[in-house]
Amino acid sequence: MNPVAFPSIWLLATIALASPFAMNVFNPAMPDVVRAFGSSISVVQLTLTLYLAALGVSQLLSGVMADRFGRRPLMLGGMGLHLLGSVLAALAPTIELLILGRILQALGGGATLVLVRTMVLDAHSRNEAGRLLGFITMAIAVAQTIAPTIGGYLNHFFDWRAIFWFSLALNTVIAVIMLRKLTETSVELDKSAFSLRELLKKYITVLRSPVYLGYALTGALITCAYLGFASIMPYIFVDQLGGTSAEYGNWFLIVSIGFFSGSLVCTRITIRLGLDRMIRIGLVLALLAASVLILSLLTGNIAAGLIFLPMGVLTFGRGFVQPNAQSGAVSSVSTNRGTASGMMGFMQLMLASSVSQLMPLLLAQGIVYVFGAVIVLLVLAAVAHWVACRSSSVAR
Repeated sequence: MNPVAFPSIWLLATIALASPFAMNVFNPAMPDVVRAFGSSISVVQLTLTLYLAALGVSQLLSGVMADRFGRRPLMLGGMGLHLLGSVLAALAPTIELLILGRILQALGGGATLVLVRTMVLDAHSRNEAGRLLGFITMAIAVAQTIAPTIGGYLNHFFDWRAIFWFSLALNTVIAVIMLRKLTETSVELDKSAFSLRELLKKYITVLRSPVYLGYALTGALITCAYLGFASIMPYIFVDQLGGTSAEYGNWFLIVSIGFFSGSLVCTRITIRLGLDRMIRIGLVLALLAASVLILSLLTGNIAAGLIFLPMGVLTFGRGFVQPNAQSGAVSSVSTNRGTASGMMGFMQLMLASSVSQLMPLLLAQGIVYVFGAVIVLLVLAAVAHWVACRSSSVAR
């Protein structure tokens, strides 16, 4: 397949990092926000939980709207809404308005994230899309690598509001580049995309495919394992291990570099090894790392290095799994890939939102319960991939 008005992969990668950066840059400051507003962990956790939920809703709607109106208009509108949310969050006088600002950030960021994937899949074959989505995942990994460190230092030397002003400046630059360089990739718009009957028919068709569902859940569940850890670790590190937000950002580099490295290797060897073998290798690495971590905790060894190093290996494996699971899911759908991509993002983020809000309850029972949940999620991801492979072979 030849690209149709295909934007540079570097441009799409730059756009893709905007929302993950905004989500992760704030995490190190959450313990301080609890104190700043005199709130509780469960309430401040909503700044992440509702961000994830709004991101999921946005991806679901954006996929449908992109099939009707095109990719470029939705991308630009999404970035504008994201910038508005950053301003509101930076100026928020109450925790409620901070949460609202985060929701607006996510609603806008979800559009850019899902449509970057869709643009890649508009123009490339299954394995080539998997390779290119590896580059996109690398951009997300870069954002996740630098965001907690930047956020930790901004919070340490200034305050949590500085995080949102920095995010606003960064994404304003990206928005200007989008206006100048982003082209449309949709060849034919779907005039019936907003028909409720047609919309339900599309969703039912997509969800009835065990191949699509298996791959989508594989990517969603390993992402939940990572986000569950990332959502609760600032509280563990600051409140239980006695660290600072800046130190947390430094330690988190291990986790983020693991994801970046896995994504980089993915772009180099996916074509040779194939999509499914890459997913299997990634899941095995993730499960081994999580098992080592929980065994360490069960023996009473709770230290930053014993948590962050295994999680770095886990996210290395995630760098193999996520782009290939995305490619496997959306490439299994022959038409309306914007809708399919949006549905996949919705499933992933709604699950992640639920896991994120569950984590404080598990932490109250003990840290081992947090990482026990991580292992359960990885096992379920392996089961989902087995279902996808089995269904794909039966279909052939």
